[in-house]
Amino acid sequence: MNEQATLLRQVRLALQNEDHASAMQALGALITLASESQDYAALARHRGNLALIYHRQGNSELALEQLNMAIADARAEQDPALESGLLGNVGNILREMGRYEEGIQHLQSALALAVDSGDQRGRGIWLSNLALVYDDMHQPAQAIPFHEQSIVVARELRDLRGLATRLGHLANSQMAYGDQPSALIHLQEAVMIYRDLGDKANLARQLAIIGNLYVLLGQRTSTRPGMVYCYNRAVDHYRQGLAAAYDASDAMMQADVLRSLGIVFFYMENYDQAINHLDTAYQMFSGLGIEAPLSELQAAVQQAHHARYLQSMAAV
Repeated sequence: MNEQATLLRQVRLALQNEDHASAMQALGALITLASESQDYAALARHRGNLALIYHRQGNSELALEQLNMAIADARAEQDPALESGLLGNVGNILREMGRYEEGIQHLQSALALAVDSGDQRGRGIWLSNLALVYDDMHQPAQAIPFHEQSIVVARELRDLRGLATRLGHLANSQMAYGDQPSALIHLQEAVMIYRDLGDKANLARQLAIIGNLYVLLGQRTSTRPGMVYCYNRAVDHYRQGLAAAYDASDAMMQADVLRSLGIVFFYMENYDQAINHLDTAYQMFSGLGIEAPLSELQAAVQQAHHARYLQSMAAV
């Protein structure tokens, strides 16, 4: 086994064991070898991998420094696909740093290279990431067209998991924009895909979001029959989400959905069910050591007890 292969194996094993120091040491040696042989493609890859380790460690500035050197190497190699990926990674890091305008510029450059080189997968990724930057900037009207284009690419590539993720992102933008009916359509498609994939964790999350959306629609409905319909639909989706969260062994999601069920039962004036679900959610959060929601849940349980008492008095 030659020196380069040995070092690459060391990097792989170190990363598997989350031994960043050893991985960085081996990557440093690989960068030296690539520099001596003027292998710019290898230099770009190794510096890109080193940047990702710096990013994992929370050192964004050093990550950007390595990525910018890697971009120069990719340009020297005249490899647009490699350059596109590196530019996109810079854009993603800048987004996380809150440097949105710079992030958009890098992602647009990555997108242009992906388009020019016929890289459909890269095109879909950078379209989606551009949309997420606009979401972070609270500009859903700007985000929605990029999400829609990224979804078209996912359909063309038959990337079901990517499609489901992007449908969820689009729905979030549409909800922020105030277009709940469109969001509901896309969330329902995402649910069907996650069900087909057997992805219980993401299925639970999407079902819970649909439940939340029906609660919001119920609150905005002017007629009581319409409100009752929306709340019942919310309960149905929450219950499906609870079952999926149980199958995924996701206790946190179970507690969240139980809390949501308790709240919607309170809105429906079904105080027995409200108390049962809110109290169970309290016990689960407490058992998980998550204290933040406990005082709010305790107050909600007390409010439900009081409302049930007043309801019983009115019935006498």
